[in-house]
Amino acid sequence: MNLSVIMNEEITDDWMDKMIKLDQKIFPPVGNDALSPDYIRSLYKDSKEGLIFVIDQENNQLAGYMTFIFIDEVQRDDYLNGGHYSELRNVKMTKNKNIMYLYTIAVSEAYRGTPCMKMMGRSLVKWLDEKEKEGFEVREVYAEAVSVSGAKSVSKGFEMEPMKDVDSQGIGHYQSLDGLRKYREKMKMN
Repeated sequence: MNLSVIMNEEITDDWMDKMIKLDQKIFPPVGNDALSPDYIRSLYKDSKEGLIFVIDQENNQLAGYMTFIFIDEVQRDDYLNGGHYSELRNVKMTKNKNIMYLYTIAVSEAYRGTPCMKMMGRSLVKWLDEKEKEGFEVREVYAEAVSVSGAKSVSKGFEMEPMKDVDSQGIGHYQSLDGLRKYREKMKMN
């Protein structure tokens, strides 16, 4: 196993296709949780910023991926008042106070228990720190856990706080009103 991270504009159409295939395997297109391939592609048609992939260079496989976008206040409010995450549109990061929406954090079954998640997390933290030095600020981060493992990732992993709608299994909306500051500090210590 030879894992490495590729991000943003390093991600080719071939890697996007592999991510969409893996996404459909992890989140089958039945029910209300899956994102359509066309929708995923539309989020990154102008820029691949917001994509972090871990690849296994030994066999040219996608081990895991993280996707996020930036939304405006109107989208945030509509979404938190009953809208569906598939209605969000990527407004891209600007030199203002940004609102990030964490879409998906997933690891292929064959790579669970490997450093894959930590590699994605460290890459995200490094990227956010670099963007902050350039004058970009993330002030709010939102995510929606649609599974128990997703709830664990956003609450324990990303240090996000549950919102009012989170049920006893942890399914529901989460927020970080410090721009993932707690998470970023934790990752720097590990």
